[in-house]
Amino acid sequence: MSQIVWMQTAINDLNRHYDFIKLNNADAAARAVQAIVSSAESLQENPRRGAIVDEIAGLRKLVVSFGKYGFIIHYVILEDDIVILRIYHGRENRPR
Repeated sequence: MSQIVWMQTAINDLNRHYDFIKLNNADAAARAVQAIVSSAESLQENPRRGAIVDEIAGLRKLVVSFGKYGFIIHYVILEDDIVILRIYHGRENRPR
């Protein structure tokens, strides 16, 4: 089974989203982080289910449903590892 590896940039993104949502609703912030982490961890079972963003670089995205806009997990598959690179809010500027 594949291993999930979180890059520091993704961890920073996770903390940033938590801190932002927590300003208005600490419970929602915790649920958002839980939804993101659960979705990322679920990639162990089927890592290729995310849509291809950049075929040459191997960049993929997984949409996480949460609230009106959700989140986008950007990741790559490297041998037996699934590397979580970034986590974006659905309305945030990001690579396509």
